[in-house]
Order: sequence, then C-alpha cells, then structure tokens
Amino acid sequence: MPQFEPHKWHSCEKHDNQTCVEGVNCYSYTLNHPEYHWAVPGIGFAHVKRKIYADSFNAYFQNIPLAEFREQLTKGAARDGLTKVENPVEQDGYYLTALFFASDKYDFHWYRKDGNGLWSHKDGWQPPSNKDEQGNLIRDPREAVNSKYPIFGGFFLVPRTGITLKEDFPLIP
Repeated sequence: MPQFEPHKWHSCEKHDNQTCVEGVNCYSYTLNHPEYHWAVPGIGFAHVKRKIYADSFNAYFQNIPLAEFREQLTKGAARDGLTKVENPVEQDGYYLTALFFASDKYDFHWYRKDGNGLWSHKDGWQPPSNKDEQGNLIRDPREAVNSKYPIFGGFFLVPRTGITLKEDFPLIP
C-alpha cells in the first residue's frame, strides 16, 4: 500500500491556480505517481501550468452532459487499469481508492487508502492530507466532510505494481 508521506509530494507556493506547474492532482496522487502531475482518468496527464490544464479540461468536457462526464471518468479509470469494486475490501496485490464528483460542475476528486489504514487525498496545489475539511481523520471517504465533492463515484482497486499513463492529455492552444 502507498504510505502517507506528504513531504514527498509537489505543492505550490502560490495558491492562485495560475502559475503552478509542479502541482500534482488527486488522480496522480491516488495512483502514487507524482510525475503524472495533472492526470485525468482515461485521458492521460499533462505537465503544464495549472491554468492551462484547467482551461483544457473545461474545453474537453464542455459539450457533454454532467452524467456522461461522470461515466467517462469512471470508464476511463477502468481503461487505465483500475478495477471498480462494490465494497472497499482489500485484495492482495492492490490498494483501494475512491472517486467522488462535484455536484454541479465538471470536477472530480480521488482518495486512496494508505498503509496506516487511513484514507488520504490531495488537492492540486496543496500537500496531501488524511483529514477532511473539518479536520477529522478520514477512516472512510464516504463519511468524510468534503462539500466540494459530495457525489460518490465508487471504489476502485489499483495494482500495487502501478499504472502507466501517457503524457497525452489534450491541451488547447
């Protein structure tokens, strides 16, 4: 299982969402690959300034219904090699992750279960945390307070051997 080691992960000095190029989003964090920077399930990753990634992400999904967006990301995670499971039961050779969605916009958030038995997550410019927005340790992400991402998208197993993504997230000019 991944270890909770927040000091090993990129964060940004300026939290302005504009200049950060070394940030790592929640999907890269849940996959335990800081070199993936800004990754999207099924679509690859980009190592660019946060604003370029966000603008490209919004342009990529702008013409589809919100329900389809959620379905695309769930299927994308499976294409990347994650296995969706109904219950958060650990299996040999895998560790657990959980996907959540924003209720009214095209946005997602991932949590992962670490070797200490707690769940952790990472917002793109911030260091990882194993606490929810009220400061409670996360023992089950479904019970964590996260007002930005209230819609549960499912549990997934990630192979401990890792997932390989390509740096081919479509960027807009």
